[in-house]
Amino acid sequence: MSPFTWSLLEAVAACGNLAYTVLMLYERRIGWLFGIAASALGIALFLHQQVFAQVALNAVYVGMGLYGWWSWGRGQGAELPIVRRGGRFHARAIGTGLLGTLVLALLLRLLPGAQHVALDGFATAFSLLATWMLARKVLENWAYWIVADAVAIALYAMLGLWWYVGLYAIYVVLSASALRRWHRQWRAAQGP
Repeated sequence: MSPFTWSLLEAVAACGNLAYTVLMLYERRIGWLFGIAASALGIALFLHQQVFAQVALNAVYVGMGLYGWWSWGRGQGAELPIVRRGGRFHARAIGTGLLGTLVLALLLRLLPGAQHVALDGFATAFSLLATWMLARKVLENWAYWIVADAVAIALYAMLGLWWYVGLYAIYVVLSASALRRWHRQWRAAQGP
């Protein structure tokens, strides 16, 4: 494909991912479908760029999108509530993310042509954690997204994926906004 075609694919995927994030901020189930479609495009884009953990991450996003669609839709119309998790949960999650980063970086080093394996591994490991938490409506998922997205910005800048750099900068802002919004909703649901 021509550079223009790759750039167009990147732009369409970025717009789909942006729609997904905005819809998640407002807890709209249809957002999962935008995420699934954009992630499918991301698989092709990152395969072309040879950032293989991002390829795998986008494949997992497709699966997690299906899980999120199902998870948010079950319960005969009852909404899945926003939940908070304590320090022990987050200590385990961060430990798991760091271990995942190490394992991914070591595995990626074995692949010919793999680029920026530490950043790729970190962004992938913590994005997986954040996606799982989002599908379960764990309030703090948005804090994990802020960190993972900031690292992804550095990765995408090194690759010259400027649509994704812009997208992930917007993600950081949207994640901060979503964290505040979900926190307000969680507090309101707790009652006086």
